[in-house]
Amino acid sequence: MNNAAACDDQLSRTPPRGWAVILLSRFRRSSIVVNSFAFGIFLPFITDDLGLSPLQAGLLQAVWWVATAVFTLPFGAFFSRFRPVPLTLVSMTLVVPFVFLQGLAVNFITLFAARLLLVVSNLISIPARTMLLQQWAARRDYATVNAVGLSQHSLLLAISISLSAVLIGVVGSWRTAYFIQGGLMVAQLVAWLVVARESHAPVSGFQLRLRAPQRSPMGSIRAYPQAWLIGVTMFFLAATWTAMVTFLPTLLLEDKGIALTLGGPLLAFLYYSLVPFALSAGWISRRVPNRKLLLTAAAVCNVALGAAITVTPYPLVLMALITGLGLVWVASPVIELLPFEFPGIRPREVVVVSALINTVTGLGFAAGPVVVGAVAELTGSLQTGLLVLTLLTGVGVISAALYPSRFREPEAAPAAL
Repeated sequence: MNNAAACDDQLSRTPPRGWAVILLSRFRRSSIVVNSFAFGIFLPFITDDLGLSPLQAGLLQAVWWVATAVFTLPFGAFFSRFRPVPLTLVSMTLVVPFVFLQGLAVNFITLFAARLLLVVSNLISIPARTMLLQQWAARRDYATVNAVGLSQHSLLLAISISLSAVLIGVVGSWRTAYFIQGGLMVAQLVAWLVVARESHAPVSGFQLRLRAPQRSPMGSIRAYPQAWLIGVTMFFLAATWTAMVTFLPTLLLEDKGIALTLGGPLLAFLYYSLVPFALSAGWISRRVPNRKLLLTAAAVCNVALGAAITVTPYPLVLMALITGLGLVWVASPVIELLPFEFPGIRPREVVVVSALINTVTGLGFAAGPVVVGAVAELTGSLQTGLLVLTLLTGVGVISAALYPSRFREPEAAPAAL
């Protein structure tokens, strides 16, 4: 039996409070991601105010994901020994001031520092993502819970990206928009104090299972090398995503004459499609047991659609292509759960292996805007930067094709963490 699943054998269904805790946690993560992905809409306003270069703009987006890549694995290994509910509370509390500090930035350095400290504070709760799922949900509902969370995430991002330019116009400042985000984070902190009560957690004895003997972090990674293939595939999907959300609005404005008031809603079609279709992730998990096929299809579509978006000047065609690129991520709730399927894996090992995948994915999110910004500075063409990045993501197709169809049991040599 898979030991990660053993934690919730006694739980036949996820109770309402379990849904509330997990979805509130996901909403909080989504709100943090808005700070990164809506940056592309803020960028023209910030550039005018602070005088940023294309490379500096890429670095401001990349710092988010470089920090994610650097801290995810060590934070996942270290903080997985703490209870997920209070761990999330500490992270939420630390995040709030750095959201406000972005709105107070006076130059590139201060904005860079605020974004770096914000993401580091957020990453403290990295282990809580998989542990909350194991503590509050039934195993049979994992894919469905993740799918609903992705749909909720997509709705929030679609609204935020669609209205960011309008919001800045209404309030008169990109700084005020950051202050509004900070206020929303405070409201979520209060909601977490009310909803997330450990005494009501449906999986009993979860903390005791976390203390069970298991492999060291590096031992867990060596035992499941297939995690690297998932990570590399996600690296290139992530690189395309952040490249698009960072620079596509500027490309549409400067090269194709599409105003931000239209470019923002066009970019939001990345998320519009995910709002309803993300709910199909549970169905996909059951109907596509060949995980290699799932990964490969996502990687191939990512390359083709990313290249087409970069060279297409027509708004209606762009709308369809951007929608397709968003649909690639319908597979992500299933991909996130692949470590739970590894043979013999234990609860804290799921945290460590998932942290490895998130680390490599974070590197992809970081690499996308930096590669585009650097190529754009060298060539003088933002379109060339996006096209070069998109073609490089073909490597993700190779890694997906190498994912094994069958697994062999890893050697049982656990060591205390």
